[in-house]
Amino acid sequence: MLQVARVKAPGGIHTAAAHYERMFRATEVGSAVLFHGPAADSIGAREIIADAFWRPGLRHAVRARAKGEPLVILVHSDLVLQRMKRLFAEAVIIAPCHSDKTKHKRGADLVVTLNPDQQRLVQEALPGARVVELGNPFVPPGPRPEVSVAPSNTLRVNFVGRFEGFKDPLTLIEAFNRAALAPDIELRLIGSGRMDREVSEAAARSAGKVTLAGWHARPFSLFNTHDILVLPSLWESYSYVIREALDLGVPIIASDIHVHRTALGDGAYGVLFPPGDSAALAEALKCALSDVPLMREMAAKGGEAVRARYGALPFWNSMRGEIERVLATRTE
Repeated sequence: MLQVARVKAPGGIHTAAAHYERMFRATEVGSAVLFHGPAADSIGAREIIADAFWRPGLRHAVRARAKGEPLVILVHSDLVLQRMKRLFAEAVIIAPCHSDKTKHKRGADLVVTLNPDQQRLVQEALPGARVVELGNPFVPPGPRPEVSVAPSNTLRVNFVGRFEGFKDPLTLIEAFNRAALAPDIELRLIGSGRMDREVSEAAARSAGKVTLAGWHARPFSLFNTHDILVLPSLWESYSYVIREALDLGVPIIASDIHVHRTALGDGAYGVLFPPGDSAALAEALKCALSDVPLMREMAAKGGEAVRARYGALPFWNSMRGEIERVLATRTE
């Protein structure tokens, strides 16, 4: 298995490639990463072939590593897909949809979508292509940590993510103010971004207790059993944060966008509210905080569902089945 990524900055492709790499290790699938861009080490690959997209000996080097095994190429960056097809005509080319753009995915043997809405859009855009909704694997590094027991009965509401317009942290602050919760309940915003000033000003104006925790690489290490997570995004292509929270049994309130609805099992594993609606979010906050044990039970069931579908072995079995179907069509 060869993962291919060409990026300008760390982001979702890095995260997805890292989860895929951990899946390949867990399932003992031989793999390498052909990579161009910053923060290559964050992928944690066993072997990284760096900055080699135009190297004359690339084809020979990759085939030598494959040792005669069928070559499968997972192309995370659309702009290099056609080059991979030209270099490795015999390979199975898989194109995950890290966005809804489809122009450069034509020619892939398998297009992997991340949610039902994207599946519909891509099928319409690429008639005749093999398009399958698999999502992304969810394989955290190391053993699953336990959320610490709360030192007191004080509840806390959390935002985790970049301070960007589409993440909509300001709606959460407004909803927190509208909810008029008990004075000891805190809203904690973990993150940073282009909206740092706006978020800081909104937090300062709040009548409630709002704290800015800054950016943390492992935000859930700051959580305890009295924390809940709110994800108010107006749009997401995928969300590892929501799956990590479910895996840890963290209660979740999330905007009702396709990515969140899919992850929360249509509301079975957490509470959904209309995107951008601070009044509805305020009511959701009051409802969730009135029965946190129930919210934790819902999240725990969601964690089981995440591991059953997106864990290393089940996800690889699903992907391997699709690869085998592609290979079978070539022998017909």
